[in-house]
Amino acid sequence: MRIRRSGSASIIALSLLVTACSGNNSSSSGTPAAGGSESAAPATTSTESTAPSESAGASTGASESAGASGGGATIDASGTINAFGVSYDTGDTIAKERIDYFKEKYPNVTAKFSESGFDPQQFVTALQSSDPPDVVSIERWRIGTYVGSGVLEPLDDCISKAGVDMSNYRDSAVKAVTFNGKIYGLPQFFWVSNWLVDDDLFKQAGLDPANWDVSNWDQISAANDALLSKTKTKVGIDPKVSDNGDRFPMWVAAAGGSLLSDDGKTAQLDSQPVIDALTFGKKLIDAHGGLTKFKDLLGQTGDFFGAENGFKNNLEGAFPMQQWYLNVLAGATPDTKFTVVPFKTKQGQPVTMAEGDALAITANSKNKDAACAFITAMTSTDAWVRAATKRASDAKDKKQIQTGTSTGNKAAEDQIFNGIADTGGNQVFTDAVKNYYSTFDSAFELPATTAAEDFRQAWIDGVNAALSGQKDPTTAMKDAQQVAQQALDAAPQAP
Repeated sequence: MRIRRSGSASIIALSLLVTACSGNNSSSSGTPAAGGSESAAPATTSTESTAPSESAGASTGASESAGASGGGATIDASGTINAFGVSYDTGDTIAKERIDYFKEKYPNVTAKFSESGFDPQQFVTALQSSDPPDVVSIERWRIGTYVGSGVLEPLDDCISKAGVDMSNYRDSAVKAVTFNGKIYGLPQFFWVSNWLVDDDLFKQAGLDPANWDVSNWDQISAANDALLSKTKTKVGIDPKVSDNGDRFPMWVAAAGGSLLSDDGKTAQLDSQPVIDALTFGKKLIDAHGGLTKFKDLLGQTGDFFGAENGFKNNLEGAFPMQQWYLNVLAGATPDTKFTVVPFKTKQGQPVTMAEGDALAITANSKNKDAACAFITAMTSTDAWVRAATKRASDAKDKKQIQTGTSTGNKAAEDQIFNGIADTGGNQVFTDAVKNYYSTFDSAFELPATTAAEDFRQAWIDGVNAALSGQKDPTTAMKDAQQVAQQALDAAPQAP
């Protein structure tokens, strides 16, 4: 997934927008808008379950409580809402089924969808339009920028009104959308990353994936060297740090550190674990001939999403990757031989980074009850189970493997991974799903900060400067530290 930067210009635009609209906030809240219905995000960002893109929903109403069944209470909601970053017509089964669940539960609410992924500039434009969004699907790491600008509504009332049991959601996902004790988004999707290893290539290099100790960085480096020298692979070990930072925070966690303090106020980019992680990632890449050569080789590893992927053609030895990619491999090359190895700290403990989206309500929504209904219904256990069941049924009809959907809703995941996901007796995929699911509880997300986008860009710039050789890792992250801390200090506080 490509991350696009919003930056200070967007923050200023958002602040001006909030100031201009604040006078209308009280009069418009709770008033049905004149719009349609939105719910699923585009196939490239928040809707698709086979890639970082699915969207969540909401359940409104305060009459009948259905908490035990996973649907939450039904609140009194009607009228129209607009959902930004959500797709239905272009959405996949996971998106459409959850939206259909919402529509059936709230027949008096009409939702209109942007049929797009989240884009910062487009979101600002939509907020200034005559028919602004009531709901937005947004990456969890990014949400703080819009909380600090006052664009998003705290969900305390919505959660209470809809009878949402927040203990059903993954703790790390909830923390990522919590500011000053208030929740600003309901998590949807929980993509964790672990090692994907090409069995054939490892065998050719004289390596055994089952005995590969990924807590020992010397072993990782040795595997990289062996793959490059003893096989015809294009890429040995891809640390996944060269594309907008990618998995870099996970490497930092493996080294015993974090890019940001737990309270989200202090940058730690010049700390030793960060330097160690960057130095090691650069070492793995430099073994391929440097960053430019490495990226060129990556471009020769085949169609990542197609039948001629790197695993099928033995073109990439190993890399940390999100769980959704299992569904890609299952559909494109179900006979692929690979092993999932849990990512670990240097102390040998499992650690993985979770990513995903959240459904939020805009502060100036004209129909907050209906918006609440949407986000709570979409992220409910019932909606997720319905969507996963439909996907599994479709896969079975086509005699395909279905590896499940990681939702961020623990109750739904329990049913999905212990009964709905069907690998059709394929032991490779059975083991892969089991190994990924076993790491969900060890997942972390970066602490919440209202400087989200600028902070992220600061550490990405530091990583890129080191990988390209413009600066050594220590200098690169020392410079990035200054930029990041300035962004944190200048960021508005959450309401």
